[in-house]
Amino acid sequence: GELRSKLSIRAVVPVSLRPLEEMKSLGNQFGLIFVSLPIGLADTRDRLSEVSRRMNKLKRSFEPVVAMKIMAALGASPRKIQELVVRIFGTKGTAVLTNVPGPTQTLYMAGKPMSGFMFWVPQSARLGMGISILSYSEEVRIGVVTDAGLVPDPEAVTAGMEKEFHLMVRLAREALRRRA
Repeated sequence: GELRSKLSIRAVVPVSLRPLEEMKSLGNQFGLIFVSLPIGLADTRDRLSEVSRRMNKLKRSFEPVVAMKIMAALGASPRKIQELVVRIFGTKGTAVLTNVPGPTQTLYMAGKPMSGFMFWVPQSARLGMGISILSYSEEVRIGVVTDAGLVPDPEAVTAGMEKEFHLMVRLAREALRRRA
């Protein structure tokens, strides 16, 4: 429909809390942030800049650490409390969005190259959409899963994201050429 300048959706985004030097260690160490995505901004550069600003501010805040501590405490709490907190977290966002940087080189299994792989973000509570972004061997894959009652055409969301991604790549290449 018509673009509204103030329109935004809130995404629940897992944030790694593991120091870079420990990234190869096993186990999860992540918190959550709740970021408002300014989908009503018409200009791609403005949207990207604003999302980057918001994400950086939230990642530096106490929010992901507090969320991780709450999730850790939930593991030892009764099921009813777990369900309540999941429901509360679920009302704080419209979508779950996660970006996982995968291996940069092709992996092999039983001597055969893996052409790719994908994962899906867990859906819980009333979150209507899950968006998973995975890079692998110079490719980026985007997966969108939706509640059909809320978003009956996830293909349109994926197509829009692909179009936007290619536009951002073009803008980045133009910026690099201007700097050279």
